[in-house]
Amino acid sequence: MYDTIVIGNDVSSLVAATMLSRRGRKTVLISEGDNQYVYTESGYTFHIDPLPLTGFGTDQICSHLFSSLGIPRAESTDLHLLNPCFQIILPDHRVDFFYDQEKLLADLEREFPRHAEDIRNIYASISNITDFIQQWLGKNPYLYPSNYKELFFFIKKFPRLMKERLRLSKKFQAIKKNPSLQRAFEAQIVLFSNIVQNFHSNIDILTAYILSLPLRGMYYHTSSKESLMRSLRSIFIHSGGLLINNCSVNSISIKKEINIAIDTYDKLSAITGRYLIASTKWEKCGSLLLNEQRFRRLKRRLKLLEVFYYPFTLHMGVHEKGFPEKMATHIALVCNNGHPVMDNNIVFVESSSSGETERAPSGKRVLSATVFLKESPLTLSDGEFRDISASIFQSLETFLPFLKENLDYINIDKSIELSKKYQDLVSLKYGMQAAPFLSLTNISPHTPVRNVFIAGGMLLAGLGFEGEILSGVNAATAIIKQGE
Repeated sequence: MYDTIVIGNDVSSLVAATMLSRRGRKTVLISEGDNQYVYTESGYTFHIDPLPLTGFGTDQICSHLFSSLGIPRAESTDLHLLNPCFQIILPDHRVDFFYDQEKLLADLEREFPRHAEDIRNIYASISNITDFIQQWLGKNPYLYPSNYKELFFFIKKFPRLMKERLRLSKKFQAIKKNPSLQRAFEAQIVLFSNIVQNFHSNIDILTAYILSLPLRGMYYHTSSKESLMRSLRSIFIHSGGLLINNCSVNSISIKKEINIAIDTYDKLSAITGRYLIASTKWEKCGSLLLNEQRFRRLKRRLKLLEVFYYPFTLHMGVHEKGFPEKMATHIALVCNNGHPVMDNNIVFVESSSSGETERAPSGKRVLSATVFLKESPLTLSDGEFRDISASIFQSLETFLPFLKENLDYINIDKSIELSKKYQDLVSLKYGMQAAPFLSLTNISPHTPVRNVFIAGGMLLAGLGFEGEILSGVNAATAIIKQGE
């Protein structure tokens, strides 16, 4: 008999399981697939999900989590602050998004001098809204008020929040006169939020939070998410948690207790627990759990948040001389100013650092290029993927003209295989047909059944990677509170 059974292969599942185990709850984590976040071949180590890490600054979501679990920051993550955090390359402009606000503003104003006042007003509103969100997340990670005290705090701040939101939306309307500047803002929202923003409507408050990312700090680690997950797994196991990898969940019975039948491919097992947390990224969440009559309303609500785009990453090894000087670790290439960035118009580039031999042989570097597809990789043919890979090369050559002649490693078939295999680990992009109040696309971890909870990045998709972390925290906290 376990206190809690957690099912999932993603970040939020491991966060929830680790928190519960650390609190002395007897916990089992069932992970049906392979949960490695890195892939190594021919001397190169590639990140399965190459998008940057956020939320590790002082008093931020991820830092708070690791501190509460007793994981020393340097030991568990060894994160390096990026400065510039990333670059956005447009046909006629290059913008460096620095950690220092004045340097960031100066770079934007240099590239877009006619919009200097608009840019400063935008970042003033971003700063004010972000201050509110950080205070709010500290008080209520569910985002909506859960008691009268929180409701009073929200009502008190609401008029100013609405004023700043409308001011920000008005300034975004003004910069639409300059397509290049609009694409620069669109690109960073697309990369770091998992909600596809409608730029023809009012900007929501979480978009402001996403735009503040450079000023809050973005981080790099040689092993990226794998290092973070390794630390969490270690804490989970040392706290008494049981991790079951590479198995198949056959059935779930939910009564006063939770009964789960699993197949570990050498034997059948039955697991019993008091509580269940299921990740919405778990492939069988809909068929084995949410198809029950009791969960129909929740299932309909989750369906309102649709997957709009799926990432596909092409992994390469490149000779050092193929890279330009002052190239940032993370780059967004926008190919055409006249089209929205999600209209096959953006390539996200991640590279290892010069001399970083942990990821590439001496004199060479890792290069990963990610695009966002309207169709699931599971439905595309290898021929379609090869056409997509050719278009990625075509886009990269505008920025890296000597890429092909300096290419040392590429395995398109392997990149296709990884893309199909690890969709439950990468950052999907969601959208809603109708935006809720304040456009906050948050979904509670609670379900209609008192001992069943959900987690997963889609519950707080507007917060990107931090939303994945926070959804796991919220699910674990809900169970901990029931036991108090």
